Amino acid sequence: MHSSDNCSEYRDYGATVIRGLLAREVVDAISYQMSMLVRSSGRQMLAPPTIGNKPCFEAYCYQTPVLLTLLWGMTPRIEQLTGCSLLPTYSYFRTYQRGDLCRIHCDRPACEHSLSLTLAYADGREWALEVGRSVVPPEFRGTEKGDDDFGDDEHVAFPMQPGDAVLYRGVEFMHGRTAVNPNRWSAHLFMHWVDRNGPFADQAFDSQNVVGPTDFVFPASV
Repeated sequence: MHSSDNCSEYRDYGATVIRGLLAREVVDAISYQMSMLVRSSGRQMLAPPTIGNKPCFEAYCYQTPVLLTLLWGMTPRIEQLTGCSLLPTYSYFRTYQRGDLCRIHCDRPACEHSLSLTLAYADGREWALEVGRSVVPPEFRGTEKGDDDFGDDEHVAFPMQPGDAVLYRGVEFMHGRTAVNPNRWSAHLFMHWVDRNGPFADQAFDSQNVVGPTDFVFPASV
């Protein structure tokens, strides 16, 4: 799909799949770096189930420089696809186990424009992200945990290979994975932005203190 087609589909339906957003070599490198981080952390990165049904490994970008750098660096590309002037909010890394699922939910305001990037599958089996077609009423937005399926609501499944991504409006549209994970594990990266001129602009940088007085002082001996 061409970039213009992605923009149109995103504008009209709230979600679009981007094939080969990152080169396979790049996602392989990210996956390896994250696997080494998980190994070195012991059980510190192991998180209890939330929207899934099994424990997973998680990492938050403001504690993981490689994730934060990618989030900030990806911003111009996502601006092109959304047609909005964006500010990054946060990203996180998550693994899922075999037999896990991702319950249907929509996200908090910091996820106005969201990207689900597939990094790696243990067994090479695609595990699709599904996105609803109906805009969620405001009173049901921001739910952390939902149903196991979409019920009667129309939705679209987006299978992905490593390096592929789905761009979707995470606050407005329900999303999740209703089929169980067919891989021993899968690794994913989720990135989020807000419109700098929109209603959630105050969510920029996920309310983290990232800007302050900048100065570079050289030692007197230099």
